[in-house]
Amino acid sequence: MAVNYMKNFNMKKVRHYRDFGAIYPIPDEYVGELKVNDKSLVFQIEPRDQIEYSDHNYSFRSNKTYEDKNIFVILESPHRFEFDASGYPIALMMGKTGQLFFENFANYLSQSQMKLTNGIYNVICGNAVQYQTSCGLNPIDRLLRDQNWKEIYEEHGGEQDLKDRIFSIKPKYTINLCTGGKNPEGLRSLVSNSLDNFGLKKGKHYTEGNHPSSWYIKSNDSNMIL
Repeated sequence: MAVNYMKNFNMKKVRHYRDFGAIYPIPDEYVGELKVNDKSLVFQIEPRDQIEYSDHNYSFRSNKTYEDKNIFVILESPHRFEFDASGYPIALMMGKTGQLFFENFANYLSQSQMKLTNGIYNVICGNAVQYQTSCGLNPIDRLLRDQNWKEIYEEHGGEQDLKDRIFSIKPKYTINLCTGGKNPEGLRSLVSNSLDNFGLKKGKHYTEGNHPSSWYIKSNDSNMIL
């Protein structure tokens, strides 16, 4: 079993890698349970449970059994807060991003144009690229992050890895929250293009929205659209 389907990938060989950036991928994680009953959505946060993949299948490291239906939330790549001082993974969505996501996810999703069928869903979060493409720089260098992200996604099998992970967990719904806005060259647009190419239908199988780090701008309703 492995964190992803990328074999023998070496983060240090990425052209714009910076020394001391984390080199290990952060696994996708189960983070809670979403109960959908018509317009009522209740998100119950649960202990994290990391996912491992093998032969187009997946398992939870705890070996626990969860509900059959999954929702997959996609971010772009791990941030510096998600690694310890030695560069080893801690968990996804630490810091302000996680706080805003967990506080607002159910409310914002209840307003989505994508209609969810009643039921109970596992909420699984992951990054399109599981490696720290920002190299942990503070302040973040967005150009560097995007260069590294695109190189991994387009040249080192990152897009195929995302497809393989999605096809393994078979989400009922996928939510693209990558950074990038509506820029056709932005990371969010690139991931949405991939979802289209994977055969997912926007509005039926997936939707997209702003990165959770922007959800605090509540005066701008567009930040809450999923």
